[in-house]
Amino acid sequence: MESIGTAIKGIYRDILKDTNDRLVSDSGWNNNTILNGCRLLLAGFMKNDIASGIQYLAVGQGQEAWDLEGAPAPDPATTTVLENRAYPSIPFSALEVVFLDSTDNIILEPSSRLQITATLAPGFPAPIAVETTYPLREFGLFGQLGTSEFMINNIRHPVLHKDENATLIRIMRLYF
Repeated sequence: MESIGTAIKGIYRDILKDTNDRLVSDSGWNNNTILNGCRLLLAGFMKNDIASGIQYLAVGQGQEAWDLEGAPAPDPATTTVLENRAYPSIPFSALEVVFLDSTDNIILEPSSRLQITATLAPGFPAPIAVETTYPLREFGLFGQLGTSEFMINNIRHPVLHKDENATLIRIMRLYF
């Protein structure tokens, strides 16, 4: 697909806190992959089709092989599925979505920058049977055009073992 003008960009950051709200890890800002589904949703919106934007955030285990080989880059043409999605998604109503200005400060008026924050509280996702952690390796934001779902972005990263008592705060920024 030919890209015209400024590319849509996405970055994310993971902050993991223990049961006492102490910082366990902070990934810093990393790039994620904006998928063609995002462009389809934007085109549908501009055509006045029924595009619903972000509907939910899906979390997934990815593949254990990624721990040794590294996670493969997501295919931008992938529009509908995570590699290994085993848990319920986080609905839009549970996400914090705000506009950002050109220096990434929160503002009230619409802008070409969005920040989406998801908080995976203790107990979510539930640990895998006989384990005390849940291995996370991928995330994706999903939107809807008509009755079809499209993945907006895809994040694959080294395994992050979320303890059942920990809180994971995932912050995603989309620049249009």
